[in-house]
Formats: sequence, structure tokens, C-alpha cells
Amino acid sequence: MLPVLAVALSLGLVGASPAFAHAAPSPAAVPPGTGLAWGWNAFGQLGNGTNTRSNVPVPVALPAGTRITAIDGGGGYSLALTSTGTVLAWGSNHYGQLGNGTNTHSNVPVPVALPTGTRITAIDAGHDHSLALTSTGTVLAWGDNSSGELGNGTNTRSRIPVPVALPTGTRITAIDGGSAHSLALTSTGTMLAWGDNSSGELGNGTNTHSNVPVPVALPTGTRITAIDGGTAHSLALTSTGTMLAWGYNHYGQLGNGTNTHSNVPVPVSLPNPSIVAIATGSHHSLALTSTGTMLAWGYNHYGQLGNGTNTHSNVPVAVDFLPTITATDAGGEHSLVLTSTGTMYAWGYNTSGQLGNGTNTSSSRPVPVNLPAGTRITAIAAAYYHTLALTAPSTSTTTLRVSPPDPGADPEVTLTATVTCTAGTPTGTVTFLGGTTMGTAPLSGSPTATAILTRQLQPGRHTIVARYNGNGTCPPAESEPIILTLPGLSSP
Repeated sequence: MLPVLAVALSLGLVGASPAFAHAAPSPAAVPPGTGLAWGWNAFGQLGNGTNTRSNVPVPVALPAGTRITAIDGGGGYSLALTSTGTVLAWGSNHYGQLGNGTNTHSNVPVPVALPTGTRITAIDAGHDHSLALTSTGTVLAWGDNSSGELGNGTNTRSRIPVPVALPTGTRITAIDGGSAHSLALTSTGTMLAWGDNSSGELGNGTNTHSNVPVPVALPTGTRITAIDGGTAHSLALTSTGTMLAWGYNHYGQLGNGTNTHSNVPVPVSLPNPSIVAIATGSHHSLALTSTGTMLAWGYNHYGQLGNGTNTHSNVPVAVDFLPTITATDAGGEHSLVLTSTGTMYAWGYNTSGQLGNGTNTSSSRPVPVNLPAGTRITAIAAAYYHTLALTAPSTSTTTLRVSPPDPGADPEVTLTATVTCTAGTPTGTVTFLGGTTMGTAPLSGSPTATAILTRQLQPGRHTIVARYNGNGTCPPAESEPIILTLPGLSSP
């Protein structure tokens, strides 16, 4: 999923840094459900209102009330999908890749000008073009179009989303942007590709560019489940856990034991067919196995293969010791993983701080990202020379206690609600409900907060719940109901 190497940038120190060594204190805590970014920021691609690079994660300045569910980054810009199906973009806008109808860079997120009524379900960033999958299985594209990477039958760039010219009846389920080519997975497990084809990255048996989607020449009977595109090579994961690769292979990024380019898919020489996720950098490839380990191959000048060397490899090699991994991504010349505990590790090129470990020293072994204290990551994206992550949304819990628990004929009860929140101390109010609103009480206490209400109950059956009303950081949460039965008053 990433672009060409910009050789004009100064080179960082290359070496095998000690694995898991923190070099700086963690950044300040950030609210859950936030976007984090770090690394190169010349165009504002970190989205924090500055153009200053950072070698530790900083919060993206999202519009108030916005929750993002997916992120991705391109050559010098970033994309985010919101919970309402809209898209935000920030950073470089030379080619209109922000999709807001201008060519003005932005160091804070701006809305993409989607067609009215469109709901987006997935996003992806190429080097200078953007892709979005709609809820109806169609694809929109915007930005650079020099090689036809927008797939709309022209080579004219666009500052607003335009429809990709998909074959009639085709429904797309996944998308990915390479440097100047685009990939799409269909609902039937086949693939389409369009854009630059200088090295055969479209996989259709030719080296001719195409500004409309063309079928990838998959082996007969192959069903694809995941796709990814690099600078000039492409990867596909099959339904049997094997992999195919095609395109540029100077550094062995196809992983088939050769350095020969291929304009049709060839099998990757995997040690065993148990791959569950794939990623492409500029000139290297990554694969996550079913046991949570990592493989890497291709270009390794900056240690992006993570095996403690700087030697290129045309077959998969094991990434050095890591905890159990659940997701991976590859940037221009760096690699990322997300662990089962919500932490992150990175390795490879680090001249702009894209490894996020508080240094600018490249590493040929995984190092932990300096995440803000208490942060749990749910999604990651490696862009060209910057990195993005999503923090887990906060959760609240409310429990209710009634005293006395069996009031008998006594009509007075005390209701105590206890509220906890993963984002910190919950504040605000709790509303007590018993068919109708019984009353609202303020929370107090830290880190666990309580709210207390005393009420007279009428004889009969009462179903009581406590509802925490939230505070913007901690979401609302309702307790399990408690059922009380008060007998009627005895006659004298």
C-alpha cells in the first residue's frame, strides 16, 4: 500500500537497534477513540494543526464529536473514515488527493466532498490518489491520474471524487492503492486493477497502462480474500492461506526466490500456507501467519524486514522476536505491527521519526512505539514517512445497588449507582428509572464514581435501572435492572 522512495530526503542511521528499548517517556494521555500520528509533517499530514514532524505520537485534531473507524496514509497526506460514513483528509493536496475541491494543503482534517447520499465503508491512499468503497459496492477515486489510477477512463486528475468505471454488475468488497496503480477485490473473489503498469503491477499479462479496470490474470480456481499494492508490485492472499505476487521484483519483493519482474501473479515461496494478513511497502512485503508471527521479504537497506540485518531477501524471512500480532502494515521503508494487547512495534527507516519511539534512528529489529500512557490501539496504518493509529473507544459500566435489598413493607429505598470508565474518572449525572424517571443525581468520587438517590416507593412491582448519561469522553451506560416488590399496606 505504499509509494515511491524520495531519495532527496536525508538518510537516517541504519543499524540493528536493541529490540524493545524505549528511548523517551511516553507522550501525555489522549482521549480514547482518537487518531494518533507521528513522523514526517511537511504538508501537515499528522493533522495536528502544525507542520512540525514528531518522533512520538500526537493526537490528530479531529472535528468535535467525530469518531473515526478507519485510517490510511499516502505520500504526504492522510485519510480517515468516520462512524457516519463520511471521509476526512489532511496533508498534501498538490493533486487534489484531499478531495475537497481545492489544491490547498491542510494541517487539520477537512471533509472530502462526497456525492450527496454516499456512505463510505472503506478507504485507501495511494501515493497521490485516494480510493473509497461505497456501501453499494462501487468505488470512488480522486487525486492524481497521470497513469489512469482513478480508473474513470481518463488521465485527468480530479480534486473531487469520481466514479471508477467498473464492469457492469461488479460489486467490490475491498480496495487498495499502490503508488500509481489501484486494486479492487470483487464479491466473487476475483481482482481488478488499473493505472500504471510499467512493471506488470496490474497482473494482466501486459505492461500497458490502463485507465479503466482490467482483470488480474489469477490462476484458474483461485479465490482472493485480501489485496495490497506497493510502489510497483502487488500482493494477494488466497482463500487457502497462500499468496500471489506480481510486478517489480528488483529487490525480491515478490518473494518467489528470484529477482525477475512478472506481469502475471506468481506464488510466494512461503514456509507454510498459513497467512492471514498481508502488506506492501515501497519495495518490501509483509505477511502475518495464523500463529501471530511475521514474515518479510524484499528491500532491506533500512532494516524494514526486521530480521536484524540490512540484507535484501527474495524469499520470506522471519521477523525477529515479537509478541503475538493481530495486524500489520508497511510504509515507504518502515514496517508496523499491532499486538494482541493493543500495543505497537515498528522497524525500518526512521529519519522522520516514523517509528514513533522518540528517536530518529533506524532499526533493523522491532522497537515499541511510545504510545501515550494507558492507550490501547485498534487499527494501524503506515504511510510514506509517517504513521497513523486509532485508539480504542472508551467504555463505561454502571452497576446499581438498592438498600435495603429487600425493603419489605418499608417504602423508602436508597439507590446507589457506581460508574467506571476506561478513559478515566466519569463525571456528570446518573438518572434513575423505574417505569418513569425517579430522579437524577450527580456523580462524585475518583477513579470510580457514585451517585445516590433516596426515594419512597409505592406498593407494587418496580423495575429499576441506573443510566449514566456520559460526559463526552465517557459514553453513556445503563445498569442491569433490579426488580423490587413492595407489598400493599395491611388494613388495621
